[in-house]
Amino acid sequence: MSTESSRIRSGDLRAGPLAGSDWLVVGVGTPGSGDDEIGLALVRDLSRQAEYSGRCRLLECADAAMVASALLDWQKPVVLVDAADMGLAPGEFRFFSDGNAALTVKAGSVSSHGLGLAEGLALARALGHDRAIRIFGVQPFDVSPKQGLTREMSGLFPSILAALNKACSRLQQAECRDAAG
Repeated sequence: MSTESSRIRSGDLRAGPLAGSDWLVVGVGTPGSGDDEIGLALVRDLSRQAEYSGRCRLLECADAAMVASALLDWQKPVVLVDAADMGLAPGEFRFFSDGNAALTVKAGSVSSHGLGLAEGLALARALGHDRAIRIFGVQPFDVSPKQGLTREMSGLFPSILAALNKACSRLQQAECRDAAG
């Protein structure tokens, strides 16, 4: 799975929003492509928190086929964090299931990773990934070649990170309710 253009990181999870869960949080993006780095940046920040470190993975320069392959290798439920063209105002975000990806991610939108997000998820499902997938998509301002996030995305970064953390916490709460009931 590991190549020069793809890096996967992990660590140990002891407590926190996903404690006792199999969920992974996966940042997808391409360095040097402006706001396409948002998924990588958000998950890098989460991985610095002890409660997330064992649940975080980074897929740099990963196309849809590589994401599908990783999902099949991990065989765990995942939260994919990525820039996504959803027809929203730049900087807005949505948290949704992969079943809604074709409806939420703009039809015909091609990711900087090759195939569009919806097609990559469909490929993973067709190849046998049967675990839950949630997407935390962030509408980019600009994905043209440049180092780092745009100034606008950088300004919104703390609030987007807080929203991702909250989404992961809600996911864990729902999982606990489902296990109890």
